[in-house]
Amino acid sequence: MTPASTDSVLQPIAITGMALLTPLGDTPDSLAASLAARRSAIEPVKDMAGVGAAVIKDFEATRYANVRGLRLYNRPTRLAICAAKLALVDSGIEAAGLPKEQLGVLLASTFGHMETLLEYDRSLVTAGIQRTNPALMPLAIPSAPGAALALSFAAKAFSITLSDGGVSSLDALGLGSRLVEGGRARACIVVGTFSACQDLMLAASRAGLLGSASTPRVFDRRRNGTSFGEAAAAVVLERVEDARARGVEPKAYLRGQASTFAGEPEAVESALRRASTNALRSAGIAADEVGLVSAGASGTAGADAAEARAIIGVLGAAAPRTPVMAIKGNLGEAMDASGLLQALSAISAMRSGKAPPILGLEDPEVPGLRYLEEETDVDARHALVTSVSYEGACSALVLSRNP
Repeated sequence: MTPASTDSVLQPIAITGMALLTPLGDTPDSLAASLAARRSAIEPVKDMAGVGAAVIKDFEATRYANVRGLRLYNRPTRLAICAAKLALVDSGIEAAGLPKEQLGVLLASTFGHMETLLEYDRSLVTAGIQRTNPALMPLAIPSAPGAALALSFAAKAFSITLSDGGVSSLDALGLGSRLVEGGRARACIVVGTFSACQDLMLAASRAGLLGSASTPRVFDRRRNGTSFGEAAAAVVLERVEDARARGVEPKAYLRGQASTFAGEPEAVESALRRASTNALRSAGIAADEVGLVSAGASGTAGADAAEARAIIGVLGAAAPRTPVMAIKGNLGEAMDASGLLQALSAISAMRSGKAPPILGLEDPEVPGLRYLEEETDVDARHALVTSVSYEGACSALVLSRNP
């Protein structure tokens, strides 16, 4: 998904509501404090020797949302609904009485249905069709979490699910901004959710994607793979004039987004560089105006180095002085939720003037970037968010502190 024209400047879209649920906090401020304190949520996974994961402990959905049928949904769907509820409350949309025909939903979810699908299939094989719960079947399709999300909030403008792994939520933010700008909805909830079931972790471990149970070494020469991280995040998008008409001060502004694809691992660097350049062009922002980069590096061999080289190529002469943050050393790879978490962390850094250190980075594999080794004062008007999926999809997003 690329902009319709990379030569045209997109109108800023206001982010009026933000929410997240992570093992290190359930508000942007609490997460920012945990990142600044160098906390890691990665812990060993039971019955999987040497594998680590970050899991939200004692998650109880009814603490955050109370919608019909919540108990029937699987964990990723419940996480998504809770994050959406918190973002809607934060934006004030519900209190404003926005007609449901003017509210749209975009969900980033590649694996949100997987555990239900596996449960359904196993029951068919072991118990037979007569003893299998028929309610599992409609909940086992890939678009089921998105449909449940839209039903929970009676969002009738549109309901779309994007399934592209680690770049899904950045792509969803880009698509959401274009739909809102084009008048398809007055407000749009963009949600990313991920919770790794044991089967997915086992498959990823056998494929050599997961590292040890210790903190992933992001951007480091000694990186040895990543760990999965459970999370959900959500934002509410509106046109700037609509937010102002409600008397709401936006948290930040979405200025541009672009996506590309690398058919081979060797092409990731050039593909991400194109995506980042196109995103900046669509935002009307020069590379030397970027005051902060929120990178998607996760400790994965090859991908981290390619992302670092791509960022250097995009920033050019500004690369050695532009702060670079990366949060997956703390939270693990949250797949469909990762891009939103990176974006929300960048917004927190721009608003507070402080960016967190990169956990586990001691010996950068690719020199030439200002990797943050400790909490750093920043004065960033614009932030670039980058992400690469395991399959080669690349996405970049531009955020601004002011319109």
